[in-house]
Amino acid sequence: MVEPYRGVLPLLKRHKYSTVLSLAALGVFLAWPVTTAQCPMWEVWVVDQSGQPLQGMTVRLTYQNYSAESEEHSEDLQTDAKGYVFFQPQSLKVVRVQRALAIARSAMAGVHASFGPHAWVWTFGKGLEGVAVNDGHVTDWTGAPPRMVSRVVAKPGTSVIRTY
Repeated sequence: MVEPYRGVLPLLKRHKYSTVLSLAALGVFLAWPVTTAQCPMWEVWVVDQSGQPLQGMTVRLTYQNYSAESEEHSEDLQTDAKGYVFFQPQSLKVVRVQRALAIARSAMAGVHASFGPHAWVWTFGKGLEGVAVNDGHVTDWTGAPPRMVSRVVAKPGTSVIRTY
């Protein structure tokens, strides 16, 4: 009568080991960092309303990956004599657990939730402001393409965002 139970113990031991191995593999997977693009290489040309380049304007690149972090980043550069600035691409290395927590945190915002990478550029200085616009909307980079080129028209004003 003992004979049928001999096969059960090794099976249970194998099940226990496979469960432990599966959990260990899951732990390694969740702890392994993933690198993603934060923002693209972005070239910006700043001009006035007559199309003339504006030197010495501050151009701000703002970016955040809502699916990986909870803080926004920004970088400011000054335009050269041709009204030009060049931003290097940025990347982010985050473990999958942190990414899952960031996604859950974003989802709790309901209809105001944002996911994935977002980046935009705007300029200010000398009583002028401007924002990169595409088809009448503020240009919002959301992960592609890897290179952006924008021409920003700086105008007198008090709030760039309200004018678009």
